[in-house]
Amino acid sequence: MVRTEHDALELIRQKRVVTEVPAHGMTSLVEAVAGGPVHGSWRTHAKGRLMYRLGRILRASDEVLAVRLVEGKVAFVDPTLWPAVYRMAMEPSRRRRSLEGLSPQSRALLTAVERDRVVRLDKESEWTKAREALEERLLVHVSETELEGGHHVTVLRSWRDWVSPTVKEAAEAITYDEALARLREACGGAPAGLGSWVP
Repeated sequence: MVRTEHDALELIRQKRVVTEVPAHGMTSLVEAVAGGPVHGSWRTHAKGRLMYRLGRILRASDEVLAVRLVEGKVAFVDPTLWPAVYRMAMEPSRRRRSLEGLSPQSRALLTAVERDRVVRLDKESEWTKAREALEERLLVHVSETELEGGHHVTVLRSWRDWVSPTVKEAAEAITYDEALARLREACGGAPAGLGSWVP
C-alpha cells in the first residue's frame, strides 16, 4: 500500500507508468493508496484526502512527469520514459492532428505558451477549457505549483522549454514508432493506452 510520497515514487519507478485514477489494465495511485479497488467516488473514500494530497505532490514533483497519457487520464511517468513522451509530443504529424478542431481560445493560449515559454494560470479561470484541451492533446507540458500563502496555480510550458539536453538527445535517438511502442508497452497497449490523439 502507498502511504507516503516515497511509496508513490517507488511505485512509479517499478511500474514506469501509474495513472492517478483507475484506468483499464493500469496500476493507479488511488487503488494503491486504498489497497484495492475503490467503489464509487474515490473522493469520498476514507483515504480520499491522502489520495488527493499525493496526487498534488506528484503533479508538482521534478521526479515524475504528469501527463494525460492513458484514456485522457493523468498518468505519472518514470524518467526512463521521458524521452519517449517527448518524442511523441513533438512529432510533427501528431501535433498537426492535435491542432485540428482546437478552439480559437485554445490556439491563442498555445501561441502564448510557445512565445513566452511559461504561462501561469489559476486552476479555475476563463482559460480552464483551453488549458484542458492543450493538455489532453499533449501540446504543452502542464504542472502545478504552490505559491506563497498556499495558492495553487497551473503552469503551462512549451515542451521545448521543459526538455533537458539529456532527454532531448535520447529522444532524438529513437523513432516516433519506437517511442509509441515503448509507451504502449508501459501503458498496457492500444487502444486503452494512449488516447485519440495518437494513431
